[in-house]
Amino acid sequence: MSADHPPVSSTPGKQSFRRGHLDTKQTSVAWRGRAKAWTARAWVEIAVGAVLVIVLLIFILQNTGSTEIAFLPWSFTMPLGVALLFAIVGGVLVMASAGGARIWQLRHQRAGAGEKSTRATE
Repeated sequence: MSADHPPVSSTPGKQSFRRGHLDTKQTSVAWRGRAKAWTARAWVEIAVGAVLVIVLLIFILQNTGSTEIAFLPWSFTMPLGVALLFAIVGGVLVMASAGGARIWQLRHQRAGAGEKSTRATE
């Protein structure tokens, strides 16, 4: 073996790469393990989501007493549980928009830094 191509260890469950060469048996085993982990995580997330929806429905059904809501020139009556649900959804939307703006800002800065480094090397 030359210094350009060091030997590749064949550890079970690990992928071995050498200049475009893939060991398909090891690769398929690795992907099956990832797929099982992803599927298990998806089922856990679905179960947690279902429990949260059930808890939210119970909360709304128990808080059916009408509450008068006044916002700027508008005034209306709705069940307390529904009003709190709207408040929660509004808060989630505000936080998601703030988080999305920050992610956009970081990506924009990263893309700008990448352009500067490529210009410097030319």
